[in-house]
Amino acid sequence: MEPSERVRQFIAQSMGPESVRIAEALLSRKEATDTELAEELGEKPSHIRKVLYDLYEARVAEYHKEKDKETGWLTFYWLINPQHASAHILDKAKKDLQSLSRALDYEETHEFFVCPQGAERFDFGRATENDFHCPDHAAILHQHDNKPELEALRPH
Repeated sequence: MEPSERVRQFIAQSMGPESVRIAEALLSRKEATDTELAEELGEKPSHIRKVLYDLYEARVAEYHKEKDKETGWLTFYWLINPQHASAHILDKAKKDLQSLSRALDYEETHEFFVCPQGAERFDFGRATENDFHCPDHAAILHQHDNKPELEALRPH
C-alpha cells in the first residue's frame, strides 16, 4: 500500500471525512498555511487549525514556523510527509497489536469472577483476597465466562 493511501485510510478511520478533506488539500501541495487551506476549502481558519492540530497530535501532520521580521508574527507552514506519517501509523499499529495480544493472553490465562449486583470483574487473585465476596456489596462472587471478551480480542 502506498504511504499516502495508508495515511488517508488512517485519517478516515480515526478522524473522519472532514479531516480527510483537509489532509487531501494539504497532501496536494508541498506545504500550506492554515489561512491558505481555509480560503481553498471555504472554511474558517480556526476550524482548519483545530483539524491540523488533531493531525499533528496523531503524528500525521508536521509544521515549521517562520517569524515575520517586520511584524514579529509567526506563520505556521503545515505539511504531511506520507513516509513519516506512514511509518508512525505502522508503529502505532504494531503497538496496538502487541497490547491486544497481551490482553488476549491475560484473558486466556486467568479465571474471572463477577459480583451479581455490580459490573466489576475480579481475577482469581483479587477474588481470593476478598474471600470471593464483593468488597462493595458483600455479595458472593460468581464465576464469569469470558468467552465474549475472548471473541472480541481474537482476530476474525
